[in-house]
Amino acid sequence: MCQTIAILWGINDTEVPTLLELEKNLTTIDDILRPILEEDEFISSFGGTYIDTIEDETYLVVNTVNNSKVDELLKLPQISPYENFLYFLKANKSMSQIKYNFDKIAAITQSLKPRDVLVYIDMKINDVVVFIFNTGTIFNNTEYINAVDPFNPSIIYESTPSAPQNILRPQHDARFLNIIILGGDGLYIKNNNNNSDNRLCSAGFWTSDRNNPPKKYIITAGHCVENFSNNASYFLQPWNSTKLYVSYIGSSVYNPINFYDIGIVDVENEDFSPRFAIRNTDDQYKELIIVDGVPVFSHGVHICKSGRTSHFTCGYVLGLNGIYSTEDRFALEIIVTSANVEGGDSGGPVLSFVSPQDLFLVVVHGIVITRGSSAQSIDTIFRVIKENTGLDLTLYH
Repeated sequence: MCQTIAILWGINDTEVPTLLELEKNLTTIDDILRPILEEDEFISSFGGTYIDTIEDETYLVVNTVNNSKVDELLKLPQISPYENFLYFLKANKSMSQIKYNFDKIAAITQSLKPRDVLVYIDMKINDVVVFIFNTGTIFNNTEYINAVDPFNPSIIYESTPSAPQNILRPQHDARFLNIIILGGDGLYIKNNNNNSDNRLCSAGFWTSDRNNPPKKYIITAGHCVENFSNNASYFLQPWNSTKLYVSYIGSSVYNPINFYDIGIVDVENEDFSPRFAIRNTDDQYKELIIVDGVPVFSHGVHICKSGRTSHFTCGYVLGLNGIYSTEDRFALEIIVTSANVEGGDSGGPVLSFVSPQDLFLVVVHGIVITRGSSAQSIDTIFRVIKENTGLDLTLYH
């Protein structure tokens, strides 16, 4: 079984399929309920949904501002069959209020350009969250904090500095080396303009060009080659490798970092064959097979990542459509998670388990980007690439 998921949920390995099936069912219910709650009739009475465990039972929690609307909602033929799966929790803020506050705070964020700030809607907190990273240096965000204060967000300060995403870190003894590239494998990136500015990140997933199917690319984070003037060379660095790198992969094609954090690696080394799998070497299932690539829509569902430094870790979806700001650039349409991410994990795939019966099958939701545990959604990645390069890429699987 998948030990990482079992640890996240605090259950035995044998219980994972049952809870995974329940989460899948609750996500289906959420897909039905969520658009209804956004209708004019309900948007001021409810404050969003998320999946959570309450009193040892897992529900789709519905933040409820106006309790008199619950019976009306449950009488709808689309909703009534699922009443026992819903938990109506008293809340203070409706989705109409939260969305209004988020839009205002987002506009202020883009105007004032605060340093290392993440903005998102957290359904469990029932509020807009402004998360301020601890960079280890003094930076005054007072003007920004005062500007967003009228919209009463939940301001959270990171307690300890998070590791930089791109620094070179000590190597460990290798258990094995093989010349394949899986999602989550390490990328050693050479700056061809400045040999002292080389970096480490992670491979996301393989893609192919719809208009030229034999041509393959690997998606990673764009900030991994920030200031490289689009002149970077990528090399494979497998997990736990004692070597700085094993083999040349290819070059940088496209790496926007303002608004979207996306990088494309042109796989020029023909010795590499595309592999629709994600590395999970530390667990029973060493390779996780990618069966699809889809966005994530529900709060509170499990989400995992594979990366060069911290390997395979899992957490929960905390927010969707978030914003990250750091003075000179933004990242938009961000998935915010609680999964552990360390320096060198940037670009690695973000995923979830799709089959309770086959715990080696996964769907990809995007890649690790920016600071903390944020991700760029896969639909955003393909849309932005096509709009800016003309490349019509699709997930290789």
